[in-house]
Amino acid sequence: MESYKLLVFLHVAAVVVGLGITFSFPFLQAAAERSGVAATRFFHEASMRIEKMVIYPAVAVIFLMGVGLIFDDNLPYKDDFPVWLMVAIPWYIGAFVLSWFVQRKNVAAAVETLRGVPDNAALPAAYTEIAKKIQMVGGILGLSVIGILFLMVWKPGQ
Repeated sequence: MESYKLLVFLHVAAVVVGLGITFSFPFLQAAAERSGVAATRFFHEASMRIEKMVIYPAVAVIFLMGVGLIFDDNLPYKDDFPVWLMVAIPWYIGAFVLSWFVQRKNVAAAVETLRGVPDNAALPAAYTEIAKKIQMVGGILGLSVIGILFLMVWKPGQ
């Protein structure tokens, strides 16, 4: 029973710490963009560092602890795999793939478009196009977190 409690604690703690912060990104991005090029560049550079140091390690812990919970003897999932979990796992993996291969590239491209732009200049048109993509993908990722959380808590059909 103790291993089960530890797995649940680490799983939930990683979700709160690693994914909770991502819900602030759209608000911080909007505030940075209103403040100009320097603030926007700083925000995106900081968000890339947060992804590297907090979010992606948490994503790994969430996945590993989730797998541990599936095979823990306190839950019946290793013998009777529920449909909600069959939906949640590929959705989680899909969200990770979207984040890693699309969003990470978009943010890096945003930073690149702002390099060399004077701090007091207007945000370049190329940045504005990338910023729209960042917002759209970020929205999909945020909805994914909420949807997966719903499945994990509600456990439809169980």
